Amino acid sequence: MSPAGMRARATPAQIVWSGVLAVAIGILAAGAAWPIYRSEHLWLLIAGATGAAYGVVLAGRLWRWGSFTAGALLLGFVVLLVPLAVPDALLSGAAGIPRGLGDGLAAVALGWKQVLTLTLPLGTYQAVLVPVFVLVYASVAASTWLALRDAKSAVWAALPAAAVVGYGTVFGPAELSEPLLLGSVTVTAPRELAVWIAAGIVIACWISWTSGAARRAALRLGRESRARRRSVTRGAIGAGIVVLALSAAAVLAPAAATTPRSVPRDRIDPVVVVREQTSPLASYRVWKRDAAFEAPLFTVSSAGKLPGRLRLAVLDHSNGIDFTVSVGPGTFTRYPSGGTVADPTQIRVEIAAGYSGIWVPLTTELAATPRFAGPRAAELSDGFYLDRDTGAGIAVPTAAGLRSGDEYTVELSAAPDAQLGGAPARATPDLDLSELPQLDRWLGQQSLPSSGEGLETAIERLRERGYLSHALSDQNERLWLDELAAEYGTRFVASSGGHSTARTEELFTQLNEQQEAAGADADDAALVSGIGDDEQFAAAAVQVARAMGFDARVVLGVRMGEAGVPGVPACEQSCTGANVAAWIEARGADGVWAPIDVTPQVATPPVALDSGERLPEHATVPEELDAPESDPEFGSGAGDSVPSQTTGDTEPSSWWPIVRWAGLGIVALVLLAVLVLFIPVVKRVRSRSRRGSGTVETRVLGAWEELLDAHADAGTPEIRAVRAARSTPTASRRDLGALIPGGLRIAAEVDHAVFSGEGADPDAADRVWASVDAELAGLRAGRSRWARLAARYSLASFGIARLARAGQRQRAETESR
Repeated sequence: MSPAGMRARATPAQIVWSGVLAVAIGILAAGAAWPIYRSEHLWLLIAGATGAAYGVVLAGRLWRWGSFTAGALLLGFVVLLVPLAVPDALLSGAAGIPRGLGDGLAAVALGWKQVLTLTLPLGTYQAVLVPVFVLVYASVAASTWLALRDAKSAVWAALPAAAVVGYGTVFGPAELSEPLLLGSVTVTAPRELAVWIAAGIVIACWISWTSGAARRAALRLGRESRARRRSVTRGAIGAGIVVLALSAAAVLAPAAATTPRSVPRDRIDPVVVVREQTSPLASYRVWKRDAAFEAPLFTVSSAGKLPGRLRLAVLDHSNGIDFTVSVGPGTFTRYPSGGTVADPTQIRVEIAAGYSGIWVPLTTELAATPRFAGPRAAELSDGFYLDRDTGAGIAVPTAAGLRSGDEYTVELSAAPDAQLGGAPARATPDLDLSELPQLDRWLGQQSLPSSGEGLETAIERLRERGYLSHALSDQNERLWLDELAAEYGTRFVASSGGHSTARTEELFTQLNEQQEAAGADADDAALVSGIGDDEQFAAAAVQVARAMGFDARVVLGVRMGEAGVPGVPACEQSCTGANVAAWIEARGADGVWAPIDVTPQVATPPVALDSGERLPEHATVPEELDAPESDPEFGSGAGDSVPSQTTGDTEPSSWWPIVRWAGLGIVALVLLAVLVLFIPVVKRVRSRSRRGSGTVETRVLGAWEELLDAHADAGTPEIRAVRAARSTPTASRRDLGALIPGGLRIAAEVDHAVFSGEGADPDAADRVWASVDAELAGLRAGRSRWARLAARYSLASFGIARLARAGQRQRAETESR
């Protein structure tokens, strides 16, 4: 900034219009960023950032702070960072401010990656507001500084408007806004288009106003024609900038809006972690062993109502051996904000020593993201992911997940269980019954309709004809059996683990043979024959549901309050291995997932029957003389080890994403090259136009103007003397040429070509241009590389700098008077 510019005060018009521009940038930023955050706090953030940035820069301009203005801006940024951009840190009181400040400062550099990898809307989650805060604060500060500086700089003051709108385009949702039908015309992406059009109007109006202000200052100095010409030039430059900005929007906005919002993780890929887990259902019997049966897993407390169930893992894929979680890119995503839920309540969960793993106890619907506490609160918050399709949540600060001492508070739904719809999801079975002959045979014997009521009846019969057993042997792991025997008189019957297709077919074989042996008139007690626990019966119930046309999946979790079932009690506050249960969720044509319990009964033991035999009226319990058997490792049937979870078939890679990104990169580079080369190209076109003019006189005059413009862009001392001499009415071209090296000879040739009575020699223009080229080559040779680059991009030859100085002189004269 020149000394004159430093001394000149901002005029009232500059203060008002720079404030209007700052407000316009804030409004554009809010409109562009709203689909990303959808939080009322965004308006407070933008209002605070806009007001603070404008106020600091204006104060620095009025009171001549100079370089201290930058320090004041930095101080204001730090002071406002936590309350405006990391508001959740204030929920922890004064202790949360240092952590919030650290997270906010880190997000200045890394926040863009967090915004890209989170599922929209973001709300106020962690430090996701920092990028938009930085952008608005910096844009308004830069815009205000340029607008208040001088006329040359003011032309560029509106460009930050394109930056804030570009943020919404690049980081916004993958889906464009719904098309708008106006008569017979369909407007694609009306919201995005409206925001960019508004930005273009703001930029165009600002350039028009600044150009007019400079022209009015020039008019007051009596230089109307020159100011008019230069105003048109600047207007053309501004219009070119607007066209470039809108072109970039037209090319990049749709591409960015259709691009998946994901980038590689810095630390842990949740999909990889889930794929590496063994099936949670295969480890079900581990919870029933003595070591875990009474061990506290986690405690749940609430000042209000407790939910009826807390879900851990939701298993929706079966490979014939295990039920697993179907995962793929984008299955588990960050969860920055919740939504409206039915019957909301807030619970606090504290992880105890008996529980470890990645699965977070939650209900189906969350009203907000969990707020973690404890020594690993920040890591857990960063490592929480949710499967939006199933509602299962995981916490992976490390691949080991949760551990003792972790805790969180979360608002979620405590609504009663949903009811199963009457119509199935599809008219045909969702599995091949020819590969499950025993299941097909059992369903045929039940003669039930494929409806919601028919499915519930089938699963109820499955439970009533089953008998609970968690082990192959009762010699060592007896806590579960002793507890059931004391309450229900349960006796031990061996049952193998596993939930493969072979294991469920074995279960249905037991049921089919018992029903055939008991006959058509047998009572319920005579039909008890299926031995197993929630692991086998959940897998069997899913097969029954899918055979009837319903979607179904297995859920591992706990029941809360008094909603337990015989054999697997509910936990009122402290949950242990005894409370861990499995059930299924089924969905019909109405799209509602409804939980259905599958735990087999514990009161009536099975009795072996021959065909047609009936149970005695007063049955006796035979003595168990079976040899001891050891229970194999969890998840195995007949001694097989637990199979590793398969990842499923991977789709073949496609070259299209690479081609698309390469194309976008090329387009971005082309647009960047156009922006960088715009001013040099305009100067080159101007020079070629002067050289190729139609008459000798105009070509000669063009050479003279080229010489003066080159010195103006270079800012040489000679051009300053020329400007001073031009203010004298009697100064001739030769007087001006005498002030420039080699200019006197060139001025004489120009005057001779223009004013000669016999007319200009056709070769005179070539000679003058040759002289000018030689002088300019010498001018460039005597300057450094950076000085030559600055001259190439200088706008002084377009008259902007001169008009700026004219306005400054006028303001100085006004103040002196």
